[in-house]
Amino acid sequence: MRIGSNPNNHKTIDLNAASHRVIIPIYIPNAEGYFKDSFAVLKVCIHSLLATVNKDTVVSLISNGSSEEVNNYIKELWSQGKIDRAVFNKENVGKMNAIIAETRASFEEFITYSDADVFFDKGWLQQTFDMFRHVPKAGFVSMNPTPRNYSHADSTLFDNLFTVLFKKRKTSDVCAFDDLAHFHKSVGQNNEFTEKMFAGTVFCVGKHLNYIIGAGHFCCTIRKTPTLRFVPKEKSYIGVSGGSESIYLDIPFDKTGLWRLSSPKACVWHMGNTLEKEWTECKLNALKEYNEKEFSFQVLPFQDVSFLAKIIPYFIRSKTSRLLKKIKILS
Repeated sequence: MRIGSNPNNHKTIDLNAASHRVIIPIYIPNAEGYFKDSFAVLKVCIHSLLATVNKDTVVSLISNGSSEEVNNYIKELWSQGKIDRAVFNKENVGKMNAIIAETRASFEEFITYSDADVFFDKGWLQQTFDMFRHVPKAGFVSMNPTPRNYSHADSTLFDNLFTVLFKKRKTSDVCAFDDLAHFHKSVGQNNEFTEKMFAGTVFCVGKHLNYIIGAGHFCCTIRKTPTLRFVPKEKSYIGVSGGSESIYLDIPFDKTGLWRLSSPKACVWHMGNTLEKEWTECKLNALKEYNEKEFSFQVLPFQDVSFLAKIIPYFIRSKTSRLLKKIKILS
């Protein structure tokens, strides 16, 4: 039985005007072994994020079966108004399931996915905005240089073949060795790996900007609408990695025909699961007086699936790109 009228009937809702959302899935079940420093790393991650964004950016934190201590920290951030949404999954539903569900529930067109062990340096948001602004066909950008990282999802190289052929650069002319080495160290690679990459070449776009073709996943920003057109409806049964990023992010995005780019300089840093206290303190001190200027991703024109992606089947574009790489035209 209903008595009276709901006071919200016909009431106009004032929705948040933000156009950019950061989504961070968090899985820290305890403070032992691999996860010994993870909570401390998470706190640095969130501190650096909140210190480097403006009012156009809102934040979603997703607890994937994390410990009570971690969940209480997330709740405190939400109650203080520092984050927009807090999602608590009783069990770990997997990285891709968590971020795709939150992406579908978000109004913002630009979505940044970040691991919970990323340090956001000053200027990362401006660099992200600028990459989309200077390259209108950009659809997936990373604020960390990742030379040669277009993996198997590289059909965009075929779509823009003539642009690519005339934008080849020496890696050493585009990136700083230390920027590459820091990331490689954080994922267990040594300097020999970095030196080999540093001595190679990269494909770039953007006049005088040297935005690198190819980007990684640990911190990246996407255009939501074209990407979601190709994301599988089925849920993933993989906890993290194991090819899930390829299925739910790489290939769906590659089908859009938009550029996948990374910054020639590091604006975000992968910390890993061990907190380097001296490095961290130095970085945090540099953020104390920093205030990001106000700007909005809303001014960027909407970009949907590219024309060639609409008329040429994906398997043809993908196979042609692999063939061009095999015969050394795109290598």
